[in-house]
Amino acid sequence: MAGIDWSVLSGPYVSRRTLLNLAAASGAAGFAGWLTAHDRALAAPRQAVRASLQEAKQGGTLRLGFGLGQIPTLDPAQVTLGIVAGELLANIFSGLVQFDEQLGLKPDLAETWEVSPDGLQYTFRLRPGLTFHNGAPLTSEDVVYTYERTINPDFASSQANKLALITDIAAPDPQTVTLTQSAPYAPFLATACSRGPGRALTPVPRSAVEELGDEQFGLTPVGSGPFRILPETAEVGRGFEMEAFEGWYAGRPLLDKVVVELIAEESSRVSALEAGDLDMLDIVPPIGLEQIQQNGDLTVVEAAGTNWIGLAMNQARSPWDNPDARMAVAKAIDRQDFIDKALLGLAIPSVGPIAPAFAWVYRPPAEADDPQAFDLEAARALAEGAGLSGVKPVFISSSDEPRLAQVLRGLLLEIGLDLQIEQAQTAAYNERRTAGDYDMTILGSVVDADPDDGVWNYFHADGPSNSYAYNNPRANELADGQRRTSDQAERAGLLQELQTLVAQDAVYAFLYHEPDRTAFYGYVQGYVPIPEQRYLETLWLDQ
Repeated sequence: MAGIDWSVLSGPYVSRRTLLNLAAASGAAGFAGWLTAHDRALAAPRQAVRASLQEAKQGGTLRLGFGLGQIPTLDPAQVTLGIVAGELLANIFSGLVQFDEQLGLKPDLAETWEVSPDGLQYTFRLRPGLTFHNGAPLTSEDVVYTYERTINPDFASSQANKLALITDIAAPDPQTVTLTQSAPYAPFLATACSRGPGRALTPVPRSAVEELGDEQFGLTPVGSGPFRILPETAEVGRGFEMEAFEGWYAGRPLLDKVVVELIAEESSRVSALEAGDLDMLDIVPPIGLEQIQQNGDLTVVEAAGTNWIGLAMNQARSPWDNPDARMAVAKAIDRQDFIDKALLGLAIPSVGPIAPAFAWVYRPPAEADDPQAFDLEAARALAEGAGLSGVKPVFISSSDEPRLAQVLRGLLLEIGLDLQIEQAQTAAYNERRTAGDYDMTILGSVVDADPDDGVWNYFHADGPSNSYAYNNPRANELADGQRRTSDQAERAGLLQELQTLVAQDAVYAFLYHEPDRTAFYGYVQGYVPIPEQRYLETLWLDQ
C-alpha cells in the first residue's frame, strides 16, 4: 500500500492500561508517536521470540480453543467471519502476500510483485515448485481460476467486490500472474491478496473444488498453507484437526498437529485452558482475563485491535427507517457504562469504524467528531418524537455472545424500548443477519487488514455486510474514493469524513474497539503476534 508509514503501527505487545487510556491520547500524531516509542521498547520481547525459534523443537500437538459454536465453512471465498479468516484460514491457505507484525506486506506465494506507477497493473511472480495439499501443482492458472470462481454471480462470494475493478487477468507462464484494473484500488494487496483476511484471491485448486463440490470443499478444504486439514476430523459444531504440510514452500511447520476445539461459552473456554485441556486460546474473553493473568503458568499477549463493534438498526423496517429513532438509540447508550458492564471495562469506546491499530487515520474519541455522544435527555426526546415507547424490536444474537445483548436491553429500557432477544447458533444467526431478518443486531468488523475492510463492506450500498438497507450517495462516494487514492493523507481525510457521516446517519450505534488478546501456556514457544491473526507455523512446544 503506497504511502502508508507502517512504522507508526503498534508493536506486538500492548499493555491493557495503555489500551484503555487511548481515548485520552494527545491526538492522532501523539498516538502514532506513542506507538513508535512503544514498539522500540518491545525490541527485547521480539528478540526473545527469535531466540526461541533458534532453539525450537519439532513435534507435538497444539490444542487450540476457538471461541465459536460453529464454523459453517472454511472456503476462503465464502467465509464471512473475520476471526475464521485471520486465525484458521491463514494456516490452511497461503495467500499471494502475507503480513508482518505491523501489518506490513511481505511475500507469501508470490516471491515478488510489481505495481505500475498509475496503480492499475499488478504483476505477481510465484515461487517455483508450489503445491496444494492434495499434491496438485499450484501455478498462475490456479490464481486465474480462483478469480473466475470468486466473481461468479451464482457463487455469490462476499469477497467479489474486492475484485470488481479487474478488467483483465492472465497467466502468461506458470509462475506469472498479471492483472489490470479500471481504476486504482489502494488497499488491494492487503484486502484481496493477503493470507487470511485478503481472501478474495486466495488460490484454491480446481481439481479439489470439482471433485468435492463447493459445499464439501467448504467443510474439508484443500489449500497450500503450512497445515493440512484432516477431512475425517471436520465437524461443523466441534472443530477439526490439522497436520503439518510437508510440502509447504517455507518448510515443514514445527508442530506435528493442531487440534481446533470449538467452545462457544466463554467461561467454559477459560476453564478448559486452566484445567490443561487446552494449550492456547485464540482470543481471551474479558470475563476470563483477570483469572488467566493470575495463573503463573499462562502468558497473555495483547495487540492493538483492528476491529469495531456497533449496534446495527435495520432501515428496511419501521421505525428504524426514521433517523431520529436510530439516533435516539445511539444517544441512549453510555458507551463506557456498556463497556464496564458487558466487557468488564476491557475495551475502548468507539465513535465509528476507524480502529486504533490504524494510527495513520484513527482519532481518539476526545478529538473525533461524535454525533452520538451520550445524552439521555436528548435520547428520550428523540424517542418520544419517533414514537418508540413500548416498541419491542427483534434483536438477533449469536449464542456466542449473550451478555452483550442483555446489557444493551437494560440500557435501552431507559427510552422505552423492550428488546426481544432471539439467540441462534452461528450458522442460523448468519443466515438471518445476511437476509436482513431482524430489527437490531450487534455487528462489526474484525481482523481487518486495512480500514477499507470495515468501511466499504458496511457502508457502501453494495457492501456485502450492509444487510440494513443503508444507502447514502455521499457515503458511497467516500467509500469508493478512499479506495482509489494512494495518497495517505487524502485517504485519511475521506475515511474520517465517512466515519462522521455514518455516525450522523446513525447507521449503527457505535460501541467499542477491543484489544486482541491471546493466551497460552509457557511451554508454547515461538508465537509471533500479528494483530487479530494467528500464524501457527512458528509455534513449538518446549515439553
